[in-house]
Amino acid sequence: MSGLTTFLQTELLTLSSEARRKHPDIKEAAERLSVILRSFKERPGHSVSNELAKSEDALRPFVLACETRQIKLVTIAIGCIQKLISYHAIPETSVRSVLRTLTDISVHGVDIQLKILQTVLPLLTNYKSVHDDVLAEALLICFRLQDSKIVVVNNTAAATLRQLVIYVFDKVTDEDTQPPTAEPAHSIRLSDDSTMALHPCAKDAYYLFQDLCLLTNNEAPEYLRLTRLSNTFGLELIESVLTNHYALFREHKELCSLLRERVCPMIIKTFSEKHDFPQTVRLTRVVYILIKQFSQLLVTECEVFLSMFVKILEPDNPLWQRVLAMEIFRGVCGNPALLRNIFAWYDASDARATHVFHDMITAFGRLATEKPTLLGATQGGRDSIDFSSGGAYPTSGNLITTASTSVSADGTHHTCLSSAGSTIRIQCIDQLDKADPPAIPDTYIFYLALLCLNSIADGLAGFTLPRFSAVTSSSSSSSAASSPAMPQKTKEIKETDEKGDDDKDLLLVTAMANAAWPGLLAAMSFFITADLDQDLFQSTLRSYQNFTNVCGILGLVVPRDAFLTNLCKNAIPSMPAVSSKGAAAATATSYADLTAQQQLLIAAITLNEKNLYCLRILLNITMFLGSVLDASWYLVLETLQQADFLLFHRPTPKGAAPPTPTANAAAAAAPPAHRRALTSSSSSGALPPPSSLSQVVDADHVAIISTSLNRLFENCAQLDDGAFLAFITALCQLSADFSGAPFGHGKHEQSSRAKLFNEKSFVVDKLRTVTLLSMKRLLDKADGDDFECWDLIMSHFIATVNFVGTPGAIRSQVCDTLADIIVAAMDYILAHQLDQRATQRLLKALDQCISGQSGVAFEPVQKMALETLHNILQTSGHSFTHGWHLIFDMLCSVTRQHNDITSPHLGDNDENDENDDNDASVPFSPSADSATTATVTLTSPSPSATSMKNATGLIKVAFASLQLICTDFLALLSPDCLRLCIVTLGAFSSQREDLNISLTAVGLLWNLSDFIQTKRMTLATTEDEADENDDDEQDIKDQMKLDRVLEDETDGESEKDKKKVLHVLWMLLLLQLSHVCVDARPEVRNGAIQTLFRTILMNGSVLGGRQWQACLWQILFPLLDAIKTASRRAAELEKETNAFQKNPLVMHHSRDTADKQWDETKVLVLHGIANIFRDFLATLHSLPQFDDTWQSLLAYLEDQCLHANQEVALAAVKSLHTMVTPKDDNVKIEITRRVQLWRIAWHAWLRIGQAIIDPDQQPHGKQQQQQQQQLQQQQPMTQETLSALVLVFQQLYDDDMRAEFSLADVQSLLNVLRNLLVYPHSPQYRLDIDHLSPLQDAVLNVIHQLDLHVNGMPPLVLMDLCEYMTLAFHPSVASPIANHNGPSLTFIALNKRCSTLIADLFKQHANQLALYTDGVFERVLMSYGVAMKLKYDCPVAYKHGDDHTPLWKLASKAFLDVVCVGLDAMHQFGQEVPDDRFLGVWRTLVDIFEGNLLSTSTPPSNLSIEELDVDEGFDISMLSMIQNDLVLYMGQARVSMEIIHKLVHVIRQSSRLYFVDDQDSHHHRDAPAAAATTTAAAVAAAAIKPAHPPSTTASPRRSEDLIGTTGTIVPVMKESFAYAAFGMLFQLCSAEKKDHPEVRKRIAQGTVPVLLERCETILRNYTMDEPLLGRCPFPRVRKEEMLFFLRQAIQLQLQQGIVDQPKQGDLKSMLLSSSRAHLFYLYPSFIRMLTCDDPAVVELIRECLRVAGLEMGFEMGPSEV
Repeated sequence: MSGLTTFLQTELLTLSSEARRKHPDIKEAAERLSVILRSFKERPGHSVSNELAKSEDALRPFVLACETRQIKLVTIAIGCIQKLISYHAIPETSVRSVLRTLTDISVHGVDIQLKILQTVLPLLTNYKSVHDDVLAEALLICFRLQDSKIVVVNNTAAATLRQLVIYVFDKVTDEDTQPPTAEPAHSIRLSDDSTMALHPCAKDAYYLFQDLCLLTNNEAPEYLRLTRLSNTFGLELIESVLTNHYALFREHKELCSLLRERVCPMIIKTFSEKHDFPQTVRLTRVVYILIKQFSQLLVTECEVFLSMFVKILEPDNPLWQRVLAMEIFRGVCGNPALLRNIFAWYDASDARATHVFHDMITAFGRLATEKPTLLGATQGGRDSIDFSSGGAYPTSGNLITTASTSVSADGTHHTCLSSAGSTIRIQCIDQLDKADPPAIPDTYIFYLALLCLNSIADGLAGFTLPRFSAVTSSSSSSSAASSPAMPQKTKEIKETDEKGDDDKDLLLVTAMANAAWPGLLAAMSFFITADLDQDLFQSTLRSYQNFTNVCGILGLVVPRDAFLTNLCKNAIPSMPAVSSKGAAAATATSYADLTAQQQLLIAAITLNEKNLYCLRILLNITMFLGSVLDASWYLVLETLQQADFLLFHRPTPKGAAPPTPTANAAAAAAPPAHRRALTSSSSSGALPPPSSLSQVVDADHVAIISTSLNRLFENCAQLDDGAFLAFITALCQLSADFSGAPFGHGKHEQSSRAKLFNEKSFVVDKLRTVTLLSMKRLLDKADGDDFECWDLIMSHFIATVNFVGTPGAIRSQVCDTLADIIVAAMDYILAHQLDQRATQRLLKALDQCISGQSGVAFEPVQKMALETLHNILQTSGHSFTHGWHLIFDMLCSVTRQHNDITSPHLGDNDENDENDDNDASVPFSPSADSATTATVTLTSPSPSATSMKNATGLIKVAFASLQLICTDFLALLSPDCLRLCIVTLGAFSSQREDLNISLTAVGLLWNLSDFIQTKRMTLATTEDEADENDDDEQDIKDQMKLDRVLEDETDGESEKDKKKVLHVLWMLLLLQLSHVCVDARPEVRNGAIQTLFRTILMNGSVLGGRQWQACLWQILFPLLDAIKTASRRAAELEKETNAFQKNPLVMHHSRDTADKQWDETKVLVLHGIANIFRDFLATLHSLPQFDDTWQSLLAYLEDQCLHANQEVALAAVKSLHTMVTPKDDNVKIEITRRVQLWRIAWHAWLRIGQAIIDPDQQPHGKQQQQQQQQLQQQQPMTQETLSALVLVFQQLYDDDMRAEFSLADVQSLLNVLRNLLVYPHSPQYRLDIDHLSPLQDAVLNVIHQLDLHVNGMPPLVLMDLCEYMTLAFHPSVASPIANHNGPSLTFIALNKRCSTLIADLFKQHANQLALYTDGVFERVLMSYGVAMKLKYDCPVAYKHGDDHTPLWKLASKAFLDVVCVGLDAMHQFGQEVPDDRFLGVWRTLVDIFEGNLLSTSTPPSNLSIEELDVDEGFDISMLSMIQNDLVLYMGQARVSMEIIHKLVHVIRQSSRLYFVDDQDSHHHRDAPAAAATTTAAAVAAAAIKPAHPPSTTASPRRSEDLIGTTGTIVPVMKESFAYAAFGMLFQLCSAEKKDHPEVRKRIAQGTVPVLLERCETILRNYTMDEPLLGRCPFPRVRKEEMLFFLRQAIQLQLQQGIVDQPKQGDLKSMLLSSSRAHLFYLYPSFIRMLTCDDPAVVELIRECLRVAGLEMGFEMGPSEV
């Protein structure tokens, strides 16, 4: 409450200040209140508002201020009173005094009056006990202010009054919900002399509403002290109360009585008089509330009101009154429940004479048709086109428009009825602020009438349709409702005496629909033809649809058919007659048969947007009412047929001009099925069309119609039996009307509409669809049931297809339809296992199609029958048990017919056919299984050509059936039928007309072979297999005749006899295949070869020994020779006659010669025979003379590999690989036997490899001369072939073969592998920088596979690997390989792989003495040293890979891995290693260090500083290895001092920190370039011998000699490395490490002279150059060198006795033998340096002298450093 206290104190100060002179009493009262407020601060626990409400002191100063009537004081006072009221801070007893005060000051100005109104409302809402006269006084204040002339005050008072009146009734609602606290104290008497006791709030509301009614009716009030009240305002208050508290009036009897006694009489009285617009509007609103909310209470009064409004709709009344009445009816019609009550109270009641519902619809209909020309409506429901007198454009009434006005064809103007142009922004009944009627569009009242009609229809549908639909759907939805499951509810309602509430409601709705349909049909038909906008038109049609659905499901047939008929007329414009007499034709006419003039007339027919939307609605209604349409189906289907023709199948007329770009742009973009244009031309004399007619109509309607049309016929399959029969009958009747065929089912009068079609009949297509979807209904019949629907459909189709007068296009369509239906029916019969009755009906239909009618048959029909038979075989052939001979005879008859046409003199000998020349071939399809039928021309000017084409089509159909039999139904064939099948397939494979058929026939022989062997395997027997096979083989030799008839199987036949028959069949099949394998056509022979080998591979496991022997020596090997001979003959024939140029077959360049085509055949044969030997080696190896077979095959492969083309050579190698690939069955072979075979294969492999690497080797043997000629023509081997050859060895070298492999074999193997790697004649190589080539990878895999645990194996392998690693640096190897186009071999990836591989292998076998005695260790080091010495001159180690490590680094890392391991092992062997090998290792090491550490190669320019630092660190690590590990082995006595001195010299050269350059600056720039120049010869030399010392290779312009020179000091690039080398010299001489004293002493003895010379040179040069430089400082590098040397000298303690002593015993020798000998040795130089000007140098020299003095025992004092 701090806000209230602060506000009041502030206002009280202001009030005291204003009233302190003239009004002391106000000041006193204000100060008293201020004291009270301040006292509250001392009592924080109390509520300020509650304390103030206990006395009058809080209100007194403000009331006194208001009595002064001074504006300032009153303003302050009224604000404070309002604040106190909002906080409930005044006592309830003061409310009356506050109201009196407010009444007194209400005479002041506007501001005070507004504050009064702002105070009254919270005063009444905060104090609930305000009743009776206090409430009346408060309302009186507002009523008086509402009479103010000031607008703002008037409006504010009116708003406040509305809130107060509503609040009074809100209090009644609250009072009803709360438990009563006391008995009602007031009673009233009602009109029926009954009394009621009212609670206070109810009493206030009762008297207030009664006074409002009295005042509005110009009577004196009883409660309010008012003399008058504006009628309009009174009506507004009454309306507000009724709108917000209608439920209160229903519950309170006293309030309801006021409605009947006061409100209704007042309304009737007022309506009987003429009043102005404001009062009539408000009165109408009150009436609408009464009708809407209180119609059940005021039944009679509402009857009066509705009848009164119906009379107001008469034309003699003012427009605004009629509009108000229509707006009321709009609300009433939009309330379906209210409409049903109105009908039940007035129309359905016998006690009422007034039929309000009927009168309303009648009035709406009369109103709608008052001014038809104003709405652009046409007469007759749709426009008509008089084709006899010339076409005319339809009026705009058939177009959905968006303009507000339109011009009709006769030139009159009319207004479009639209939601936008025919409405007003605020409806009249809501325009309470208008004193005069607003401007109302002329069409607004018609718009309201249309909405009312739509609402009535939608209301009936909203109540009825959900009760019949499986799924409730909105009646206003534009999409079609799903067809309801139609119960017999309507009949039950009519037949049942005892009805429930729901049934009563449905009866009521039925009566409403029956009463409403004439008026609705007339009015809606009129509006459909009127000029409506799109939304309004669609809404109207949706309502039309809803009402039609209601009539349909309620069983109202007459209204339903009336609505459907009218809709069909509006959906399709009338079409012209196509006959000369103008009457309907007996049969349908094809559009192509029409004359050009008739086609133009048809093209002029326009389906506008109204037509399209009517079609959509028709489809929706049909889908919903499909189960109850019965005879009405014909009307609907006829309309849909015409719509389908006009929308989807109407072509461009003859001679018509092409469509203009502007008119048909959208139509061209739309899909063909959905493309349609409006009329674009007219007859002479017609008016020019409006611009909208030249547009392409939106394709959305067409797409929806197409989808809905399909859904309609799909859903019709769900109809019940009776409805489905009616639907099918209508379809057949309509189809018969089109074709002219007789149809005797029922009676029907043909329609007068024109019958047109284009290519296909709509009815036939839809009948096909329905039949396919209704197979269960048509065929699944119980015993005794008839096939009424099926027989009806099939009899109609057969009659149509055999009827002479049937149009050809329809006949063709019916043929296709029959085929589809029969095939689908057979599928259904099999799927549901129906009885033979259904199958018999299918076969009977086919028979009737083939036999024809009255001896007349049509060829397309017969072909359809054959194709249908093929389709039945496809789907149902497995169910046939007999008749296969007949089927084969049918196929043969087709073949004989073809032979009679194409080759009447063709012989019967198949072998003669195979020997015929076949020079010409035709292009063939990639898919051998596809067999398409050719289109047959019905009439052709050339009978012979037609017969030929027809015969060809029949052949294809026949072969398709044969193909189907061979793939699916072989199990149903007897043995002789199988023989006939083989013969037939052989004939088809040998025919020359169709290559695809030949190829497919060869493939079918494979299927037949697989079937025969599978069947044989099922005949298991316990008899000895070998004996059985022998007998089988003998029988086969006697029975291998294709024309010999085989006996059919009998029940008593043994399994052995059955198996013999199967063997005979299989051998007959192989015999047939062998004839095709040498066919002149490559496609055919290749297919036959593949089939032959696949057959043997799949069935070889069941062959006996003699059968295998026959296959190998009588089929396979002769086939090899035959193919070889045939290929040679073909090549010779091609060269001699050049016959291939005449071949029209266009082939790829890889197969453009006969030689290449035969190569492909050879490859297939090689792979096939290799697979046979691999898969069945476990069986074949035990055959007699198998070794000869094995060697013969290997010799053949060797010959093909070395002397054939590259493709065949690769295939030969791969075949060899396949033969030696292990198979699971090979484990059955004894190890010794398998090793024997593998050994033979190894020798063959070795011969091939040696012949490849040494092609000049003279062959030996009987065919020496012939092989020599072939060698001269040998083509180079590809890398792929070489890789495959290496992979062959991987398969040969298994665990068993490994034990038999000698070192000599390994040497031969390695020799071949080494030479294969550098094979220089391959036509193409793969880039091998980042990744190994396949050949290299294969060779390394072989190396991994070798058994290195065999003694002597590791040295051989390591020596070869070392050679592999150095191939990357041999220009003599790379140059011949690079002499070709494309990438060349670099061996870089091989170098990287071998670098790691050698290190790993060496570490694994480092303890083998042979590695050191045979020079392997030395060779390994030399191999690594090649790259280490070349360093930056190595080839680039990458091209696209991620690993950018250079080769010299890889070599250095591997070198570091193996060097210590090898030296340690060599040290362990000791004297077992010869001295020459031992010293050779050390010389190699020193050469490597010299070449690596002193390398003159220049880093690439693209290396960053960081990368150079990394390389420098790498070199430093090399020094660390030498210092920490290598010196321990180098110090041994076996290592000569020469080697040690050479290494120390290398370290000394590495410690150089700078050079002196005496040349000009441009020479300095040239020097690095000269040093970086490295020729290929230098690279080769580096790969063979060590690098030259740096002193001989460095630039001649640089020198180390600094004595007396002023040349430029050039620091070395790697200073850190130089300092590390310099420090290493000190470390080698140091006595710091105590291990291995003798070894370290020997190293120190070799190092100390070099170190002393290096140090003395530094001191001497520094001393000599200082005078020359004068004041110029020494270069940085020289000074840092001096300081480094001096610091190292101070810290160094030498080993004892390592400095050479001239004499023993003297002082000098003693000093030089001490640990500080180097300081005494350099003592003279130190003395000369004392005169140096550099204090840092002098200080360190003094420290050196001090340390020397201490060594001699002198007291030298503390160190100054």
